Amino acid sequence: MYLHQLTLVADAPFSAAAWSAGVVLVLDAARASGGTGDALVDVDESEHLRRSATGLRAVTDLGLLDRLLALPHHELVRWNDLSAEDAHQFRTAPDGVVECLPSGVRRMLTYPVSVPLVLVRSSSWRRGLQRACAFEPFAQRVLILEGTHRDLHRLTWEADVLGVGIWVEDGSQIREALAPAPWRQLYVKAAGWRFRERVYLSWLNAMHLAE
Repeated sequence: MYLHQLTLVADAPFSAAAWSAGVVLVLDAARASGGTGDALVDVDESEHLRRSATGLRAVTDLGLLDRLLALPHHELVRWNDLSAEDAHQFRTAPDGVVECLPSGVRRMLTYPVSVPLVLVRSSSWRRGLQRACAFEPFAQRVLILEGTHRDLHRLTWEADVLGVGIWVEDGSQIREALAPAPWRQLYVKAAGWRFRERVYLSWLNAMHLAE
């Protein structure tokens, strides 16, 4: 499914192109230490509209996101149950992040997008695989190999151990040499939330350019 649809968007004139209903491919949207890739982005429309109504875009402050993870979504937490530092952070957070009431605080912010797949394109097997591995905590990963590569069976064996899918680009055609392993979120961390926020920001910018 992804291969056929990737071919459809390969010549798209914008940095974001229609993938399927509600999902787009955004070039260079996925960023992690040691890697950059294209992101398949599924936008949470209700969260996007909520943020748009308050003028809120992406929230990338790692410390704030870490504190927000301790608050249940849409549930009131009393001020007395928070440290003075946490309370200060929430009271000074941008509009739309939390709702501050006399009795406590309620987290309004949630993930703006999910990222089903990250695509890393490279003509170098070793560098491409290293870049793809940088996204292991965040999403399913595929390395698109450009050019001709000998001993592809050995290369795919190594990628299979790491859970990275391999697509081979030959001219205008792309074929799947190895399917990516399913991605499972093992830990809920602020870094993972910030990854999604940065992808969301890239999506916002791409949509602006496409208008």
